[in-house]
Order: sequence, then structure tokens, then C-alpha cells
Amino acid sequence: MTILKITVEDEQVDLLRNLLKATSFVKNIEQEHQSIERKLPESKSSTERIKEILNEAKGKNLFAAIKDPVEWQRELRKEWDRDF
Repeated sequence: MTILKITVEDEQVDLLRNLLKATSFVKNIEQEHQSIERKLPESKSSTERIKEILNEAKGKNLFAAIKDPVEWQRELRKEWDRDF
């Protein structure tokens, strides 16, 4: 069994609780109120996060497995060409 801890805004607690109660696999729901300032670290801007991701990717040959770039792109585009 796994225990998940989820932080939600006070206004959304009842909605989430009702959603979880409606599922057959949730065994128990416990509630604990804490100040959000103590629990959540300062969030980073999207720009800062993108810079971190790009820095992590530096030096890694991320596309080494692609032997034929044109065919690779063609396969990716097929997703958009499908009739639904």
C-alpha cells in the first residue's frame, strides 16, 4: 500500500475529499491543516525552470539515437495528419 500526501488550498479540500471518496481504491482519508508558508518552498518562474532544464541537458547527446532526422520528423508529424 502507498500513502500520498497532497497539499491543496483550503477552498478545494471538500471537492478533493468528495472525489477521493467516490473512488473504490482509496482506503482512508485523513486531513491535517497547516500553514502553506511552512510547507511549500518558494516557487521558481517558468524561465528559471527552463534554464535549469537546459543546463541539465548540456553535454548530453539527446538525439544520438536518431539515425534519420527527416524520417523521425515525418513519423512525428503523422500524429497530426491522422483523421479522427
